[in-house]
Amino acid sequence: MRRWKVLREAAAGGRDAERVKLKLEIKVEEIADYDKVGAVLRIRGKNILENEYVKIGAFHTLELELHRPFVLRKALNKFFENVLQAFLKHVDFSVVRCAVIASPGFTKDQFHRHLLLEAERKQLRTIIENKSRIILVHTSSGYKHSLREVLDAPNVMNMIKDTQAAQEDPDRACYGPKHVEVAHDRMAVQTLLITDELFRNADVVARQRYANLVKSVKDSGGTVHIFSSLHVSGEQLAQITGIAAILRFPLPDLDDIEM
Repeated sequence: MRRWKVLREAAAGGRDAERVKLKLEIKVEEIADYDKVGAVLRIRGKNILENEYVKIGAFHTLELELHRPFVLRKALNKFFENVLQAFLKHVDFSVVRCAVIASPGFTKDQFHRHLLLEAERKQLRTIIENKSRIILVHTSSGYKHSLREVLDAPNVMNMIKDTQAAQEDPDRACYGPKHVEVAHDRMAVQTLLITDELFRNADVVARQRYANLVKSVKDSGGTVHIFSSLHVSGEQLAQITGIAAILRFPLPDLDDIEM
């Protein structure tokens, strides 16, 4: 959103100037200039969103400055399309009570709008018929600890109040080799989840590392589940590093340790 100076024909015959807020969407054709001192990037292109002041096809130069929001459509649309495909692949409304879209800013709202528009355009019945079960939640960050904010949201609690997720603590789960190993060193691992790709790693050192971890968890009274990379559960685990653990007790400080 930018302020533009607009000239209007006055009743007495002259012209009056006023500043109005306009939302311009341009197809970038060139980077006109970069001001290192002011940290301003000037881009030039054709307007593709018509309004009463600017016609489609009119050339404009926009200044992109620090702390002034703008949307880069190509990157955002590609991200939304990837999330949409993951949503269709992994969200089965015959199994789940609701799907939660959460973010600190407005990304959740933008994706939700994209999701519904694409569902109508492509006639994605599973989304159209269950859109009331898709819930938006504001969170303070995009990190794992914000899962508690999601679970505590009243609209989510109403959906899942009699499910196990409502009682689970996100601090009683961890993923990534470093976090899982630290948790095991503290005797906190109750259940180890690992993909067969890691457990049978082609690298001898890595394979020995995970084999030792599996044996140690079993020796400590924990259980181990090895997931096939050919199964959807193994694919999902591989997306979050290929190794995770359910803990006997919360370890909230794990988030402070680099993965």
